Amino acid sequence: MSYTGHQSRTSSSSNLNSRPYASSSSHVGAANDDTELAFAELQMLSQNQRKLATLTSRMTTILSGFDKRLIKLEGSILPIHKGTQKLARMSDNIDLTLAALNKTLGHYDVVIDEQPLLKQGPDVRDTRPYMDTIDRVIKGLQYLQKSDLKSQEGVMKRMNDLVELGARNLTNVISEWVHADSEVIDLSEYSPRNARYPVLSEATHNAIVPIFNYLSTLPRHPRTGYSPLSAGFATYATVRGNYLTHCLTPLASKLQQYALERIGTGASGAGMVMVAHEDDEDHTTGYRRGEAGAVEMFEAYYSMLDNEYRILQGLVSSAELHKETLLLASAFSQLVSASLSALIESLGTVHSHVRRHLATHTSFLLDLISALSAVILSGRWDVLIRSMEDSPEAPLSSSCPIDKADLDLNAGFAPAAELLEIFSKLKNVAIGIFPRFIEDVKAIPPRKAAEVPSTSVNEITYLGLQFMRQVTEYSDVVSPLLQTLGNGNWMMASGVAPVLSLGLDSDPSSQSIVGDYLNDVLAVILTSLEARSRAIRQPSTASVFLLNNIGHLRRTLMAPLPNYLGAAEDGGSASIVSLHLGEMGDDLLGTALRQANTAYLDAWSPVVAPLMEDQPLNANAHYHRHATSKLIGVGSGSEKNQVKDRFARFYEALDDLERLHRAYPVSREDHELKDRLRRDVIRLVVPMYARFLGKHKAGDFTKNPSKHIRMSEQEVEDKIASLFR
Repeated sequence: MSYTGHQSRTSSSSNLNSRPYASSSSHVGAANDDTELAFAELQMLSQNQRKLATLTSRMTTILSGFDKRLIKLEGSILPIHKGTQKLARMSDNIDLTLAALNKTLGHYDVVIDEQPLLKQGPDVRDTRPYMDTIDRVIKGLQYLQKSDLKSQEGVMKRMNDLVELGARNLTNVISEWVHADSEVIDLSEYSPRNARYPVLSEATHNAIVPIFNYLSTLPRHPRTGYSPLSAGFATYATVRGNYLTHCLTPLASKLQQYALERIGTGASGAGMVMVAHEDDEDHTTGYRRGEAGAVEMFEAYYSMLDNEYRILQGLVSSAELHKETLLLASAFSQLVSASLSALIESLGTVHSHVRRHLATHTSFLLDLISALSAVILSGRWDVLIRSMEDSPEAPLSSSCPIDKADLDLNAGFAPAAELLEIFSKLKNVAIGIFPRFIEDVKAIPPRKAAEVPSTSVNEITYLGLQFMRQVTEYSDVVSPLLQTLGNGNWMMASGVAPVLSLGLDSDPSSQSIVGDYLNDVLAVILTSLEARSRAIRQPSTASVFLLNNIGHLRRTLMAPLPNYLGAAEDGGSASIVSLHLGEMGDDLLGTALRQANTAYLDAWSPVVAPLMEDQPLNANAHYHRHATSKLIGVGSGSEKNQVKDRFARFYEALDDLERLHRAYPVSREDHELKDRLRRDVIRLVVPMYARFLGKHKAGDFTKNPSKHIRMSEQEVEDKIASLFR
């Protein structure tokens, strides 16, 4: 209402103000009116100002009231706002919880969703989808491992079991691929040193390498301890190990069967017995070097094992696991364990059998040592052993979670190292042969002292020649064995100095330990033959015994050897004397033969002594072939009877020697010996008989010379010659 009144008054004053302008009659009156009008307007303005001040005060009061109300409104709305924010956060949390719950429930569903696929197994030609399935299970497992739900333990257990199931099925794929690519081969069709043994095909390699690579990413089962990568390589090792066993074990079994059944039975196991050297077929009655196939067997074992190691190295490298040396060593150890164990078992049986039947298995033993030496002494076997060894100096490494308890490095390492022990045992057995043979030869004469031998080639000679021939054939094996024994130590047990101390060190053969040993063997054989001849009471028979045996020794040792036994440096034929015995052996044989020849001629003393009239005629007279003959004329009756007795004694002694030579002849094979003896005896007897006969044939020692002179000079010569036909 005040605002309306103010407006009406303003209109009135407006009307008043317009009046002076309406009247124009008087200027003075107008001036007064203007003053009054101005004063009135000032009063009006003053009133209006007071009213405005009143209005302003009222408006301020009203606004202050509004402000207080707004403050009160704010105080009322703020708790509601804060409550609304909490509700919004709770709403968001509920949404997130529901999302997380749905995600968690989705991982719980992985077991149900993926279990049928994992149980079904992978496609052997495309394992990637199966690996993706395992990855989904692992993803769910990893998610649950981060949560803290009470219900997760059972689900995680099932998930771990599913991962293990998937890994096992993948290892089965490896097994199928490798088994299909591991067809057993006949090693007899492969050359041992230059063979190109089968390897995995490209398809198999490309199929299993991604699986190995994937298995290296899978975790170990927390409850069962199943390690997928270790299990994968163990499966591979099992398949390839069976393949190796089927390929190699027949070779070891064949060697064992040969040693146990073929050597020492029947003609093929003649062993230490030997026939005439000239007949080259005699060696077929004994063991022939390389007959048992030992070299081929050991070369095949090494080459096959080395081939498998290279294949395994390629797999590890292709699967980007080249740093896993521990895993490589373990897999290779498991791979070779079965085949090496079978080899060690066979060699153990062979070693025991050879040690019990050494007389018939000497050549076989040396051949076996030779075959082992080619693999072991070359260092190749040590390389295989080190590939399976986790030594403190160079420990094997692994970046994957591999527990050494899962690995068995000793599976293959133990039998591989045991082969070295068997090699050492075989060498020890062989080393014992050399002094033992010398002792055995020396023991023959006293053991058979009561037995009178024939004049044919004695067992001492046969055994000695066979043994010397064996040593010659295996000189490359015997030499290091004798070096181990020590030069001359083969004679120490007998207390007799070896022949190599006779001062012939300038002889080239003395530079060879095989030559030194064979010369000692030859000396012992000659000494034993001489001791054996003492069992024969007749000097002529004993000397024939020595001549036959020493002649056979010399002829055999100097005869050319077959090519498989040895050849000269120029490629020509060689003998045991030229190869090993040398000047020392030749001198031993020559000296023994000369001594035997002298003893044989001395045995003719009963024939020659009656023709020597300067020697007393008695039964115990002993003639020496270097004695001088002095023919004394016949003058008295006693001298006549003495001449008669001398003729009778001569013919009687000649008949005795004829009977002995018929019973104990000189060797029929040694024509050179027979010719030499015939010439020597004829030169010894016939001239003396001719002089004795010429002196008394026309004499008066008897009235009937034909009664006492039974043979002419030619007849005596013919009779002597007949003894050597």
